[in-house]
Amino acid sequence: MNIRKIIPFLFILLFTAPAFGQYMTNRKNRALVDFKQYKYGGWMISPGLTYMYPSRVKYLNDSTEKDDDVNPNGRIALYLEAGRYQIFYKGGRIINYMDYSLAYKKLSGTEKYSGTERGTKAIFKQHFLLANFNVNNIIQLTDYTFIQNSIGVNFDWKFSEKFETNGSPYAVNNTGDFILSLHYKLGYGIKVTDQLFIIPTLETPILNGLKWENGKSTYGIFSSRYRPIIFSVRFAWLRIPNRRDCPPVYGPDGDADKQQQHMMGQ
Repeated sequence: MNIRKIIPFLFILLFTAPAFGQYMTNRKNRALVDFKQYKYGGWMISPGLTYMYPSRVKYLNDSTEKDDDVNPNGRIALYLEAGRYQIFYKGGRIINYMDYSLAYKKLSGTEKYSGTERGTKAIFKQHFLLANFNVNNIIQLTDYTFIQNSIGVNFDWKFSEKFETNGSPYAVNNTGDFILSLHYKLGYGIKVTDQLFIIPTLETPILNGLKWENGKSTYGIFSSRYRPIIFSVRFAWLRIPNRRDCPPVYGPDGDADKQQQHMMGQ
């Protein structure tokens, strides 16, 4: 099975399936979160996989000429993220919540060259620690499902890498030790229980700022370009406030909104 063909299909599926679900239902949905019972902030974890989607480019410097002798391919690798989320007061309006996290990811790919030196091959394996920040918009579809659009930034530190090459003539380009990117994430969320949400998500860069490569969102490695794609599954839990977390707020009688806001961690 060719993973290059699967990834575009997954993006299409994530876009069309939620829209179809919303078209099929006309009734008003129940709220996903009962803000009278749960805190606005909590923990989340996101295990997943990475894949470097390749494109054939002969040279990196201002050329889009394809070379049939160069055959780049991505490889599947691991991803693991842990962090916190904070829902905006009463769920916000356009931006519903933010999240921030630390993560580990591995990016790996190959480039084969079948020109005059047939059989040459180069492999890269890169290991990163990174910090993420996202703002998220929720479009509710049913009582238990929603689509999530996210814009965020990630700052990556490449702490280890390994190259394996047996003479590829173009294996000369590489990413820097630090990467700063603006990224987009698309997710399909499921409310499993009153407190547990599961959100399968696809993520890819939309602009690289460090290192700057003339506005490109792909990575130049060897003589090819690769698009990092992260598939992860977010597990997020709602928490019930308790007296130790939230001492009472003393104010005018009937100030229920201020009391509820404090109880939710605002």
